[in-house]
Amino acid sequence: MSTDATQLSASDAASLRTVLDLLLQDIPLRPVDSATLPWDQPIFILRSANMGRLRALLDEILVHTPTPDLHIMSHARDEKMVRELAPCDFTFHAYPAPGRYRLEEVSPATLDRLREVDFGILFFLDTGPFADLLDEVDRVLGAIRPVGIISFGNDGTCGRLPERQVRKRAESAFFRLVDWYQGMLNPVEAV
Repeated sequence: MSTDATQLSASDAASLRTVLDLLLQDIPLRPVDSATLPWDQPIFILRSANMGRLRALLDEILVHTPTPDLHIMSHARDEKMVRELAPCDFTFHAYPAPGRYRLEEVSPATLDRLREVDFGILFFLDTGPFADLLDEVDRVLGAIRPVGIISFGNDGTCGRLPERQVRKRAESAFFRLVDWYQGMLNPVEAV
């Protein structure tokens, strides 16, 4: 059997690049100028990265508002450490299970209490290259309030999380296209 590789024409490659570019626009965080965030409204933080990053976010919050209405969720075992780290008062919400955050582990009573608060910002601490954590973080935050979810990155920048449904459709389509494209570049030889 022939081992001729299927070649994409220049126009096919350009079209594919255009489609990939459009899909990728729906996946990444969109930069947000921190000066435009509603700092005067209640703020929720899901501590999804190390304590140093939490402290950097707390310092950023205090630049914008000296007395924030602040709520922090972290693992129950971390409450003492978070309280010692925080330079301001806050309400602590204990995540009861060890390991990664999962919506199923947050009690309905906790979710109900959090939904009663009219949060202007819901922060998560960006985990950088460990994006596999993003889906569960997004699910937890989205269950509290579906809008206003902001990432706080390693470099102190803020980014808006795209709408979950749009991001998931784009990711799914992107990965299917990548698989197809890799198959075009490296076709499996028939025996």
